[in-house]
Amino acid sequence: MKRSFLVLICFLLTNSFIKPQSNINPDISLIGTFNTFTDLYKASPNYGKLIFDNPSMELFIDGYLNPFARAAANLSYEDNKFSVEELYAEILRGLPLDIQIKAGKYLVGFGKINTVHPHAWPFLERPLFHQIYFSPDGFNDIGFNLSIILPTGDIYTNLDLGLYKGDAIGRTEAAIPDDEESIKALRGNSPIFAGRLGSFFSIGDYSDLEVGISSSYGIHSKNSFTLASTPDMIFTKSLYYTYTGLDIKFKYKPDSYTALTLQAEAMLNHRDVLRQRRLLGGLFLDEFDKINTFGAVAYFDYRFNKIFSVGAKYDFTYGLIGDIPSYNTLPNDDKNKTQGISGWLGYYPVEETLALRLGFQDLFFSIADGSHRDNETKVTLQLLFSLGPHKAHPF
Repeated sequence: MKRSFLVLICFLLTNSFIKPQSNINPDISLIGTFNTFTDLYKASPNYGKLIFDNPSMELFIDGYLNPFARAAANLSYEDNKFSVEELYAEILRGLPLDIQIKAGKYLVGFGKINTVHPHAWPFLERPLFHQIYFSPDGFNDIGFNLSIILPTGDIYTNLDLGLYKGDAIGRTEAAIPDDEESIKALRGNSPIFAGRLGSFFSIGDYSDLEVGISSSYGIHSKNSFTLASTPDMIFTKSLYYTYTGLDIKFKYKPDSYTALTLQAEAMLNHRDVLRQRRLLGGLFLDEFDKINTFGAVAYFDYRFNKIFSVGAKYDFTYGLIGDIPSYNTLPNDDKNKTQGISGWLGYYPVEETLALRLGFQDLFFSIADGSHRDNETKVTLQLLFSLGPHKAHPF
């Protein structure tokens, strides 16, 4: 009896030590992506050629620090270089009013698509207006966010309020978008605000709907200028922007073999811009103006037979994809427009581990000065795999 009691005590002590340790071991996942593509527009140097991109990867490390908080890191390897895509911690419980706090570097909650990593999209290319207004990597910034669940009964409603460094906004205009000093020289120390109010509805046994309103406000650049009356004096003015976004997502899933997703996002861009007007005598007069532009994306994705999907996407944005960042291009461009049509086929033999996608994108341009730019058509074959608990795609 005494021996059995000692065995029981040893088991309980051992189990008590092992269990806390297992709870703090982080989940580690590796996402690998291989893209092969060809361009179908003659102006491209890759026209008609089969191009093999260098493989890219994302290493996800995340887990609970304790029962109240968790942390996560996303280390990426792309274009033959490593970078820290995300590194943050968040307090999930224990604060008054069930407030949650998130701090670090991460994908900002503006809309829904931006918060999802690209490997989890059903489509292959980032929405065009994200590239113009947020940078090619999306709205990824350093800061902190407060998340509050509002008392709205059966409708789940969440309010996010955040303050950020503003690098993602500055990257669209900096002379060297990937250089931190270039962004700092453009904007100085000018934090920005971003927030989202979202509500989730269950509208049937098989259907769900989510609607959100987003906003972001701050200084996008600080520009030097001269006046015709005092050409020898240089002035500095802060230029502000306001983004207002609307997102909606509907999902119908009657069984584990079939799912239909409809999603759309739109954003209005209101901002101060700097223009140059040529005067008689060859002098230039700097002028400040206010512009209103917008961008939008809408897509559907239909999953069938559990392992196949098909979908299409439409994009619209002011600004020309591929322009060099400056104070007259990209989000500051109210004259030129880019539109895109995309389609894809997806094959997911084992949904958590592997995805094979064949997609195309056709971009066409409207240029205000009447010049012509050929459509840009691209066909891509993508193989994507996932090792670990982080899912390779949303289903």
